[in-house]
Amino acid sequence: KKKDKPRIILKNLIKDCTMSKKIVIVLFSRIGIIAMSLVLALLMLQGVWDVFDSINIIDQQHAMEEIIADLAAILVAFGVALEERETLLKFVGLYPDGLTPQQGRMDHHCHGHGLSLLLLGLFSEVAVYLIRMPDINTLDFDMVLIALGAVLNLAGGGMLIRLSWLLWRDSDQIEAH
Repeated sequence: KKKDKPRIILKNLIKDCTMSKKIVIVLFSRIGIIAMSLVLALLMLQGVWDVFDSINIIDQQHAMEEIIADLAAILVAFGVALEERETLLKFVGLYPDGLTPQQGRMDHHCHGHGLSLLLLGLFSEVAVYLIRMPDINTLDFDMVLIALGAVLNLAGGGMLIRLSWLLWRDSDQIEAH
């Protein structure tokens, strides 16, 4: 019966919410975050694969820079959203009534992983910006910076998979890390 209480609270909140609040609640639910994280992790893997597949083709440098910068922007945006999950759920009215120990652990995991994604994305963007700065001659290091950006994006994909795993296996008996 204890496990049913949060579900009843969630169902009542969803029933009484506007459509935009319902969308936030669904997207930032455990399954919503897992699904988005896995899709984004696959996107990171595909993008990094494309970059490393073209790394020796100098004509493709601009395209590789764009891929890295765009993936990095996604990491930053999703990282900020994850980091502020608790605030968003307070805003839509799910908290404090819907705050369970499991939701608290989710907030903890999302905050830490969100901050990590934010930083990885920012440093990946810095690698691309170093190449594009007009007053700095990085020609000899362009491919190294591209590879660095790609590795940082790949690390972001790994963080997304780790977050998905932590949220998937979570139950009332698992302590927060």
